[in-house]
Amino acid sequence: MCPVHPQQTLGDDHFDHLVEHGFVILPAFIQGEELATLQAAQRRVLKSWEQVKENPPSGLAEAVTFPYGDTVMAGLFPHPELLKLGRRYLKTEKVFFIGGTMLTRYPGCNPVDPGHIDNGNNSLLPMTRTAREYSQLTFWIHLEEVGVDQAPLMLVSHKDNRDNSKAIPLACPAGSVLVFTNYTWHFASKYLRPDGQRFSWGFMLGRVDHPFEGLTSYTAMGQNPIFSKMIGGLSAEDRQLFRFPPPNDAYYTKETLAALEQQYPGWNARGEYSPVD
Repeated sequence: MCPVHPQQTLGDDHFDHLVEHGFVILPAFIQGEELATLQAAQRRVLKSWEQVKENPPSGLAEAVTFPYGDTVMAGLFPHPELLKLGRRYLKTEKVFFIGGTMLTRYPGCNPVDPGHIDNGNNSLLPMTRTAREYSQLTFWIHLEEVGVDQAPLMLVSHKDNRDNSKAIPLACPAGSVLVFTNYTWHFASKYLRPDGQRFSWGFMLGRVDHPFEGLTSYTAMGQNPIFSKMIGGLSAEDRQLFRFPPPNDAYYTKETLAALEQQYPGWNARGEYSPVD
C-alpha cells in the first residue's frame, strides 16, 4: 500500500462544487513520497510512448483493468478525505470499491466521442438527478502532469446542460484527482503533442446496499496472486471496501481464518479478527 498521506482536507466548498457541477478537480492532491511511490508503480504497469512507438497498440491507446498486475497499483487509494467525500455524497458510511482501470493515450490518439455519461454501462437504473445516492463516484487520478495537448478529459458542468462548447479540459499538475459522478457529461479529446503519453488511473465507489451498480466484478479474483497479496496487506477496515465481511462477522471461525491466511497471506497480521467459535 501507499505511504503516509499528505495532510489535505476537503471541505464544504469541494462538496458543494461536486453537487452543483457534477465534478470537482483537486490539483496536486497527491504529493511527496506517496506520489513518487505511485508514479513508479504506474510505470511498472503502463508503457511509455518510447517503449511502444515502434509497435503501437490499436487506436494508440491502451487499458489495463484491476488488479493491474502490480500490488501497489491494485491497492485502492484509501485517502481518508476522498473516502469521506464519497461517503458524504452517497449518503452512507458503507461504500465499496466498484472497479478500476488504468489508461494510456499516445500521440495521434483521436477518439470519436460526442460526449456521454457513465451510467448506461455500469448501472441497471436510469439516471436520476433527484437522489444522488443512486449514483456512483469516480476518482480519476493523474499521477503525471497533463497538458492541454495531451488528450485531457473534457468535463461539462451540470449547469451547462451537455453543451460541449463549455467543456473544461482536465489539464493538471502531477498528483491531481478528479472526482465526478456517473451522471456527469464528459468526452475524450485528441492527443496533439508529438511525443510523451497521458497516463490515468481511476476507481469508483458505490453504496454497499446497491447491488445493481457496478462496472466490473473482482469476486473472481480470489486466486489471483496480485489481488491475494494486496488483500493480505490491507487492514480489516480497508478490506470492507472490497466487499469482505467486517471482523465481527459470523463467518470468521478458526477454520475460515486459517483458510483466509492461506489464500491471503498476512490476513490477520494486525490481530483484527477473532474466531466466533
